[in-house]
Amino acid sequence: MKIRLSLLFFALAISLPGWAQLTTVVRAVEMSTANINVPTTPNGRLMFKPCSDTCDAAYQSARLTPDTSYEVNGERLDFIGFRNAFNNLQRGEDHYALVSYDAESNTVTSVQIAG
Repeated sequence: MKIRLSLLFFALAISLPGWAQLTTVVRAVEMSTANINVPTTPNGRLMFKPCSDTCDAAYQSARLTPDTSYEVNGERLDFIGFRNAFNNLQRGEDHYALVSYDAESNTVTSVQIAG
């Protein structure tokens, strides 16, 4: 009897997480750096088109915060260093960015550029 009861509780424990609602916490979008507009202040709004090449998609925006992390070619930078590095990228070369942002608050958690 105890074995059956234990098996029943085990089966319930396994099946309960399946009933939980899944929510997206952070979204990540990969795109060409040509599709990004970097604001002038660290609390501004980052504008980006969610496509890897030229496209007709509308711009999306997400707010930068002091907690946003910036990385260019594997080097972590502050906002000013990131903005300078972004503006000094060779145009015409393939540089890609990964923008991660919180889906609920629409705030950018990280921006990574490689190329």
